[in-house]
Amino acid sequence: TVHVEVNAPGSAGGAHAGSSRRVVVYDVVWSVDPTAAQSNVNGLCQASDVPGVIEPGFQFHLVGRDATGKIVDDRFQCIPLVDVDAAGRPTLTALPPVPTFAEAWNSVQLPAPSVTLDPATRGITGLDTRISTAGPATVQITATIRGYTITGVATLDHYAISVDGHAATIAAHDHFVFETKGNHTVAISAVWHGVATLAGVGLPNALPALDLGDATITSTRVYPVNEVRSVLQP
Repeated sequence: TVHVEVNAPGSAGGAHAGSSRRVVVYDVVWSVDPTAAQSNVNGLCQASDVPGVIEPGFQFHLVGRDATGKIVDDRFQCIPLVDVDAAGRPTLTALPPVPTFAEAWNSVQLPAPSVTLDPATRGITGLDTRISTAGPATVQITATIRGYTITGVATLDHYAISVDGHAATIAAHDHFVFETKGNHTVAISAVWHGVATLAGVGLPNALPALDLGDATITSTRVYPVNEVRSVLQP
């Protein structure tokens, strides 16, 4: 079995802590550009950037403010004349919600850590069982979510190995001596840290790199262990 836990930057505690938080807190306020266009009709503009294609639009003033109210983006945007109101201006549709940390990490498709055991198929009580894992050290982040583009890299921080829910050992390889027969659970977790840029409608053209926090992907395997007893012969 495989599952993923996500921690947003600054969060702590249980599984999926902070995973419902948005990747960036950014408020956008739209206002109509009061200056006249070259056509002498207030606000009209050319919405298409394709050579030879004429697409009339209405020019809006885009002002972006961060959580403190500071203006971090100030530019004009030409919106095509679609679904115009009584004044002949296009209706501005609501911006799609920015991706959450969980959505960003789920789109990365992190590789699940391998679980390699020696002996491979079953263990023996009282004898040493070697446990190991392997995988890439970096994974490229390239995802598009609701029109927002996330680009960056996830870097492997460490592996952790746990047997039957005992305290995990931070290592890519370990060994364990099973004292009882039966089915035992071996879990190997890979802890990743991500840094990425976010681009999309309503966001500044040059946002700084964003800390995506950590994601832990865990592979769990059930490992049967037999018991060997010596028998005295008469």
